[in-house]
Amino acid sequence: MMDLNKQLTEVGKLASTHGIKGEFKFWLNTEFYLVDELVGKQLFLKDNKNNFDVYTIERFYTLKNKLIVKLEGIDNVNDAQKYVQQIVLFKNDDNLVEKEISLLDYKILFEEKNFGKVIELMNNGVYDLVKVKSTDNKEFWIPCVDEYVQEYDDENMILKVKNIEGLM
Repeated sequence: MMDLNKQLTEVGKLASTHGIKGEFKFWLNTEFYLVDELVGKQLFLKDNKNNFDVYTIERFYTLKNKLIVKLEGIDNVNDAQKYVQQIVLFKNDDNLVEKEISLLDYKILFEEKNFGKVIELMNNGVYDLVKVKSTDNKEFWIPCVDEYVQEYDDENMILKVKNIEGLM
């Protein structure tokens, strides 16, 4: 028997019903963003007893910054009501979501030495910047552009930087 928990990613929950035709308001966890079309894809629902139900997404749209999802076979508000607050999971293999990566707390390597860590993030409208607290307690901003960033190592939470002498 396959272990569903290893093949699925918890991405949000059905927050409430929407209208009378069996639609739901879908809350996507803040660390994720959608990267693919959902219509026709499978969605797994997990109740508070860890039971799974699988549905195909019939319709998906955004309404006033809310995500609305309609599942095949759930056609009225009464049928939908019993699924409210259930956890929504997607198959990992479907690649429907990507995780938002935050550079906060990344270690800064400069000339192959530990130089400090990222303590704050900002976007100036053109590019992202990271505020670094160096090992000697100086704080300064580094733009996340090729001129200053040599490599992102997300697995080890390391940001390798270069040419930062003028920024300190």
